[in-house]
Amino acid sequence: MKALLGAFVVVLLGLACGRFVVASPAGEYQIKAAYLLNFARYVEWPAARLPPAQALRVCVLGRDPFGGALSALEGRQVNGREVRVRQLEGADQAGDCHVVFIAESEERRLAAMLRALSGRGLLLVSDIDGFVEAGGGIGLVTEEGRVRFDINQASLQRDGLRASAQLLRLARSVHGARVP
Repeated sequence: MKALLGAFVVVLLGLACGRFVVASPAGEYQIKAAYLLNFARYVEWPAARLPPAQALRVCVLGRDPFGGALSALEGRQVNGREVRVRQLEGADQAGDCHVVFIAESEERRLAAMLRALSGRGLLLVSDIDGFVEAGGGIGLVTEEGRVRFDINQASLQRDGLRASAQLLRLARSVHGARVP
């Protein structure tokens, strides 16, 4: 528990700075799991999609790269909601999810996955190269040994989601941003 708490503090500090140093692939996916949790803190869903008493469901589509890092978040609280983690066999099972991480194992089917999941009020996140440019919501990028992220604001808006100004500022880049 202390290790998870320590990792969480590192993640919060990393979000404040916008950077993380990645020590190993296992450590990289612990950081990415914490990012998923923090994205959920700074993204707003429509009330009809995520009613006040409902648990926040974080789902993985494809071969789970997180090991135990994501399941360690099970039962945690995000904005007063209990986190539930679930592995998906296919995009058709994503209906009760709120955050969907699309694993690298789905890269060949990415365009079809994005079409199937688009417009369903899901925060789509992946570390597949070019994910944000392909229409995904938030793309995790490892750059110079640091985990960073890009946001496709147009994709989030299409799904009825709103990223906080703080999250947008911390992004490495924001695509599809509305010009005032």
